[in-house]
Amino acid sequence: MDGWQRAFPGTREQVGQTRRFVRACLPHHPDAELVASELATNAVEHTRTGEPGGIFTALVRLRADGTAYLAIEDQGGSAVFGVRTPDREGGRGLHLVAALTLSWGVKGDAASRTVWAELPAPRL
Repeated sequence: MDGWQRAFPGTREQVGQTRRFVRACLPHHPDAELVASELATNAVEHTRTGEPGGIFTALVRLRADGTAYLAIEDQGGSAVFGVRTPDREGGRGLHLVAALTLSWGVKGDAASRTVWAELPAPRL
């Protein structure tokens, strides 16, 4: 199993850097970039990661069967992100993550949280 890990400053500008990192690690998993973008954006917008000096870490693993594991570890915070409404931008990212992955989940607590996703093997 190949694996990569990288820490990023907790700013919105770093979401694009996270996408490029994941693309370089998983070039045959086109949905990995979008999943990473959603998870990194949530870390920056909804946790202490987005506060001055905050960081998040991206972890990527490519498994022998072609599936991939992607995780974003943040600095924790509230577990309540707000109510989704039809006129509110946002609030749909985790539904997208669920649609593009085999499974996803959250582990940790208010001090540190990891949101992970398992991606299917690419169809080559």
